Amino acid sequence: MRRNDSTWYLLLYLALPTYGNRNDEDKHIRTIGRELKNKRATIRHVAMSHPSASQATGRYLFRFARYKPSDAQAIRLGEGVLYGMSLIHGPMLEGQDNSYVIRVPDRLIRDADRLDVDALVELEQSRPLEDRWPAFPRTTLSKQGSTTSNLHEAAWTIAGLALEDDSLFNAIRYLKRSHDNFYVYPGQIGRVASDRVATPIIPSHQTKSEEALHNAFKAIESVIGDPPRDDRKFFAKLRGIGIDPAEQVGWGRKVAISELLRKMNAARDKCSAHGSTPRRLIPTAELLDFQTCASEVVLAAIETARGAEVL
Repeated sequence: MRRNDSTWYLLLYLALPTYGNRNDEDKHIRTIGRELKNKRATIRHVAMSHPSASQATGRYLFRFARYKPSDAQAIRLGEGVLYGMSLIHGPMLEGQDNSYVIRVPDRLIRDADRLDVDALVELEQSRPLEDRWPAFPRTTLSKQGSTTSNLHEAAWTIAGLALEDDSLFNAIRYLKRSHDNFYVYPGQIGRVASDRVATPIIPSHQTKSEEALHNAFKAIESVIGDPPRDDRKFFAKLRGIGIDPAEQVGWGRKVAISELLRKMNAARDKCSAHGSTPRRLIPTAELLDFQTCASEVVLAAIETARGAEVL
């Protein structure tokens, strides 16, 4: 493929961390690049301005080997970054269902460190309607979130690992959906964990709690399967992803993670009851413990696959 036909992909919604100088930005990109090297992907950064923004922000661009366009693979990598960020940081894009990347022809950024947003919008809008990328209009390009560089680098690491591993990709995908429906930020954990009986009062909130529980458990099932009834087999599955079954977890009374997973399985089953079987209300503090447990399991599976810690 000729160089002038090459394709990059711009990661939407997540900007680079703010750095005091270009050297720190370059170091950050090199760190991510090392994680993506065995995926035959290349990453760079580019400044992108927008009429509604007071200044340009650094944004991530990536491409695959020989500049070959690979929309499905690019979408998966882009989603993996944001799902990874949800795992290690918490939800940044609640309910966001649009594409997380957009194509950028190399000619728009060749030998430049700034992306002309107007040129990108004009190019996309010149395409036939059926060929346009699903993440427009222009306002999509102005949305951004950012946090510390180590979290960004960890999210890219997670995305790279999940790019070709369906079990990991599904785990972070389900966990992100769980976070969309329920999430307790660190400053609120103490208050929520201290009330062990409070349940959602509004029916729609109860529905969100049920969906959060279901998706958190699906994340666990993605990496260990349906928990075996036999403890020896169950514990072996946990050890296989680097978890000690006796590890103590929970924000209230700490219990063995294997015990909490059993309790979570039972709660999921009761919430799925149909017909005349009463559906169980989920205490908010209990759901907090369940979701935290799911995050521990998924992160352990990711770090076992990598052979090293992510953060």
